[in-house]
Amino acid sequence: MTIDLFERYAALDPAKSAGIHPEWSAMAPVPLSTLDGREPDMQTQQQTPKQPNKPKPRRTGLLVAAIAAAVVLIVGAVALLNNGSDSNLAPADGGSSVSTSDALAVSNAYFVALNAGDVEGVMTLFAPGATFNDNLTGDSTFDEAEMKAVWNAAQGTKFTSEGCSAKDAFQEQAISVSCTAATLDALVQAVGAPPVPTDIRMTIGPDGITSVFDIYGSPDFKDSGIPFDRWMQTNNPADAGRVDFGDWTTIEEAQEYGELVAGYAKEWATYLEDNNCSYQDDC
Repeated sequence: MTIDLFERYAALDPAKSAGIHPEWSAMAPVPLSTLDGREPDMQTQQQTPKQPNKPKPRRTGLLVAAIAAAVVLIVGAVALLNNGSDSNLAPADGGSSVSTSDALAVSNAYFVALNAGDVEGVMTLFAPGATFNDNLTGDSTFDEAEMKAVWNAAQGTKFTSEGCSAKDAFQEQAISVSCTAATLDALVQAVGAPPVPTDIRMTIGPDGITSVFDIYGSPDFKDSGIPFDRWMQTNNPADAGRVDFGDWTTIEEAQEYGELVAGYAKEWATYLEDNNCSYQDDC
C-alpha cells in the first residue's frame, strides 16, 4: 500500500460526507511494512591466546592462517543466521503488511471518494487484481465496477455509513473490514423513499482493497424503481430503456444514463407532487 492512498484525501473533510465516522477523519496512516530487526542469539567469549615465550618465525604463517579460518567460520555462521536459516525469520526484503488503522483509513477514504463522486479516487483504492461482487448482479470485472462507480457518481448517489469494523487479520497480510451503510440513489433522494440497507465487506491488503462484496437488503431498489419504470414507460418511452441499471456498456454510456436518471428522477418527483400522490401510488 502506498502512502498516496491516504494523501489523496488529506485535503477532504470527511465530516462533510454523509455518514462518515468523524473519529476517522484524523486517523494518520502508519508504516505498512517493517524489517525484522532481530539479532542472532549468539554470545562469543574472547580469550587472549597464550603467546609462546619464544615465538618461532616458521610458525607465524600457520598461526595467521588459523586465525583467518576462524574468522571466516564466524562470519559465515552470522550470515547464515541473518539470511533466514530459521524459517521464522523475515525475508531479506521485510515483506509487506497492513495494520487495522491502515484498513480503516482506506475504508473511510472509500466512502469519502464515493460521496464526492470521485471515480478515479474510488478505483485508485483497489489493488491490482481486485474482485468485485454484489448480491444483485453477481461478479463484476474491474471495468464493470468502474462503470458502476461512474453511473452512481453521475446521478449523485450517496452512501451513509454507521461505521466500519475490522474483523480478521490473516498474518497481517490482509484485514477483513465490514461496514454497515445505506445507499441513496437518485430515485430514493427525489421521492423520499427509504434508503437501501447495504453491508459493504472489504478485504484490505498492503496494496489496497483486494475484494469488495456489497449486500443490499430490503427495502431494495425495486421499491422505488418499479413505480419509476412504469412512469417512464408512460411518459418517456424513448428513454425508458436507457435508465435501467447495467444497460450501459461503456464509461460514456454509464455517465450519460446516470445523468438521465438524475434528471428524470426530479421530473418524476414533480409529477407525483402535482398529482398529490406518492411513489407508492399507481398514478
